[in-house]
Amino acid sequence: MCEAVEKYAKDYAKEYAENARLNSLLESIRNLMENMKLGVEQAMNVLGIEEQDREILQKRL
Repeated sequence: MCEAVEKYAKDYAKEYAENARLNSLLESIRNLMENMKLGVEQAMNVLGIEEQDREILQKRL
């Protein structure tokens, strides 16, 4: 039982960290778009966002 709880906690922490990372990137993209008048692709290029993250982030924008 303890191992199951430990695994759940680790999985939850990993998911939480990933979600926080993506939210931070989203905020950076939005700031670049607003302040620098960049398009979505340009903002992502400036930040060096990888292709797999781009797909996820574009769905959230």
